[in-house]
Amino acid sequence: MGNVIDMGESLVITVVSMTVVFLVLILISVLISFLKNMGADKKKETKVEKVDTVVKEEPKEDVVVEEDTEELIAVIAAAVAANLGLNIPDINIQSIRRIPQTTTAWKEVGKQEQLFGKL
Repeated sequence: MGNVIDMGESLVITVVSMTVVFLVLILISVLISFLKNMGADKKKETKVEKVDTVVKEEPKEDVVVEEDTEELIAVIAAAVAANLGLNIPDINIQSIRRIPQTTTAWKEVGKQEQLFGKL
């Protein structure tokens, strides 16, 4: 029953405990950043491989759909004119072809949110 801790000892215990906690938090932070950098290197390598495979593929035959092509051209011309601030007669559309989608819509939205800093 004689264990009495005075004010000086309690301050030492507090300082040592806080130092240990902050050192462990700094260690965890360093480990997380190290693992993050390791994962980024692997992602870069896989992205390069995916780009190489996409570039090596031959383009497939263009599928020409005869459904309302005039209306589609008019809509695309209007969108381009509105975006560039030009008149529609100034725009000359040579051809329109669909680019195949390689990723899901969810992935594209995620990329855009990261790009614009909305996450």
